[in-house]
Order: sequence, then structure tokens, then C-alpha cells
Amino acid sequence: MNTENLKKIEIVSNLSFVPTDKLDEINDFIQYIMYKNKVKKKKPLSVWGIWKNKGFEEIDVEKELAILRKDVQDNLDRKEF
Repeated sequence: MNTENLKKIEIVSNLSFVPTDKLDEINDFIQYIMYKNKVKKKKPLSVWGIWKNKGFEEIDVEKELAILRKDVQDNLDRKEF
């Protein structure tokens, strides 16, 4: 792990020891540093539709579940308790 990641982990870890009433102050400071350095927040990536047209639409879920249940039951029937 590189030094930058270790520093980030250390900062996040230290946040758990900061009094709750100081968290807003810390957040304001972080926002100020980001503003001063013209850092833009990244938008969260959407994974909506990532499996579309990959062949999963053709799976009969009920049939697959029935097969899995039967396999589990067969395995349990063979075990000695």
C-alpha cells in the first residue's frame, strides 16, 4: 500500500476519536481545502443496467432454485448426523 493510502487510512481512523461536536468543523476545513485546490467531487458511478443483454434474462429463476433446493436436500439426506 502506498504512503498516500496509508495517510488516508490514518486520517479516517483518527476521525473516530474526534468529539462529535467538532466533526462539522473538520468537514468545513476539508471543504475549504478542496475549494482552495479546485477539487471537484466525483459523481457516484451508476451500475444500473450493467448486466442488461448479457444472457441473464433467459434464466428461469424458479427452475434454477428448484434444482438447487433438490441438490441441497439430496446432500442433506446423504449425511449422517
